[in-house]
Amino acid sequence: MTVTLPAGGVNASIASPVYSQTRGRRHCALDATHCVFSQRQDRLQVATSSNPIASIPSSVLISVCDIYRKKFPVANFLHYPSLIAEISTNPSSVDSVFVASLLALCARFLPQHHLQPGEIYAEYARVQLAHRAFEGASLYLAQSLVIISLYEWGSGRPYKAWMYSGMATYMIQSLLKTADDSMEHNPDEFQSSQIQYEQLVRTYWCCFAQDCELSSGARQHFALSFRQISVPLPIGDHDFNFGRRASRRLMPANLTRDSPLSAAMTIDHGLTIVTRGFDIFVRILRFANESRRGRTSSSLNTELSPQKTWESLKEELDEWRSLQDVTVRYPSTSAQAHVALGYGELFAYINLRLTESSSILFLHRDRVLSSLKLLHGPNHDPRVATSLEESTWCEAAIEELFEAAQNIGGILSALEASGASVITPYAGFSVFVAAHINMYGTVSPRGYPGGQERAEREKRGNFAYLERLCDFWPVGHSWWRTVQEASKFYETAKSNHEQTASGDRPGHLTLASTLDERDVSGRDAAVTQNHGPTGCPAHSSIAFSEQVMLDPHELETEMMQWPFIDETWSSGFDTGFEAAWPNPG
Repeated sequence: MTVTLPAGGVNASIASPVYSQTRGRRHCALDATHCVFSQRQDRLQVATSSNPIASIPSSVLISVCDIYRKKFPVANFLHYPSLIAEISTNPSSVDSVFVASLLALCARFLPQHHLQPGEIYAEYARVQLAHRAFEGASLYLAQSLVIISLYEWGSGRPYKAWMYSGMATYMIQSLLKTADDSMEHNPDEFQSSQIQYEQLVRTYWCCFAQDCELSSGARQHFALSFRQISVPLPIGDHDFNFGRRASRRLMPANLTRDSPLSAAMTIDHGLTIVTRGFDIFVRILRFANESRRGRTSSSLNTELSPQKTWESLKEELDEWRSLQDVTVRYPSTSAQAHVALGYGELFAYINLRLTESSSILFLHRDRVLSSLKLLHGPNHDPRVATSLEESTWCEAAIEELFEAAQNIGGILSALEASGASVITPYAGFSVFVAAHINMYGTVSPRGYPGGQERAEREKRGNFAYLERLCDFWPVGHSWWRTVQEASKFYETAKSNHEQTASGDRPGHLTLASTLDERDVSGRDAAVTQNHGPTGCPAHSSIAFSEQVMLDPHELETEMMQWPFIDETWSSGFDTGFEAAWPNPG
């Protein structure tokens, strides 16, 4: 084999089998690359020429928009009056990628229209977005990225969801910068584009909330804290839908007790309420995760101790709740009242995920655990003066958790009975959390409101909801399997507790986190791992060791820890390659 070397025009004869093999491999690699590139080009051409929404009647598209409005109020950035009018008069003028994204997310809720599976529309949207997202920014493209991110999350693909959400965030920031510059130089022209500007604002805050949801406390979500962001908060829904200009826009820094603008916020400002709730929740979750791992809360405030950080977060949570009008609070206000006004689902989201369940739950968890150890641990000193105070707080906190879990089931049941069922990943995680609390209530020696029989009934309701969720969202399968495994654990724990009471020597249950590969209760344990089809560890396992249960309260402490082994559980993603998030610790 003769190769011409460029240096000095020297010809050399190289007869090397290694070189031949290398060259052959390079040709194969180039051929494979060319093949992949050709396949991608073909796929793009097919997706571009074969539009799956081309023959869908405008009446069906309007139904899809209505479903999105009801089922996903936490991403309420669409101006429905103008969107519906545009679809009715000229459907082709609406961006096909945007419509395909809506169909991917909402087709599952419209079986009567015999639409194609959501994945067909999602694939068309993905290919188009990959082709167009780098050509230029537009509001339709940014909103399509948000919607596809929701779809990927519900499908159990967290990394894709996170990347689409990030692309949407940067795109909407670019559009906001352009709009702000336009406002500064042409204020008169801006008056006629209030609706479009409000859509930009709402899309930005939807990206913010979505980033909080996807990060699940595992990392800092936005570079700036909520109150440092200079983008105004959404105006009221009525002003938005009627195209009215708000007299004064509320900024994140104004969302305090000291500001009269933020007092007694009604459901009309539900998007603002939800957004602030997501911000508080993700920081509570991150604090809980760090506290569980024995780390200082450095990512929150290096100058505050864990106790001070806890108090600060609790104060923020209480302040946020106090800014809401009583008509936004469940059970003070019934869900049916908001269903009658078309706000049933938004009312549920405010009360499900962000207040009475997850925020309270994760904020109280570690303090309850430390209280149990202080009050009932082997080093307990009954002469400690703080024991009575700590015991009183612990009892009140556990009762609050039980009531929160009951409220989750209550509000979902009320919406179901009113024909406004909520069956989305957002609600699914709340039920996933409630199921663990209710399972704990079935075996806890403490009083469950309504007794252990009610706890069993609530648990069965949670299980039924999660089983139904699996019919709509693949991500539900992971939650379903987890609660099934947890249920077995609680039954074993209950049996062991009963054996302890009768004087028998039980086997000691030790919980182990397979993602951390360490025992969350702080003792050495044999960690067992379950592996999915790609060899990645499953989200949970139970390790059994033959140790003596010295104190029944030790078991109670472990039962309280079960739902919170690792922050990645809150994502609820199925096992598989994409579910293996990097460990933030």
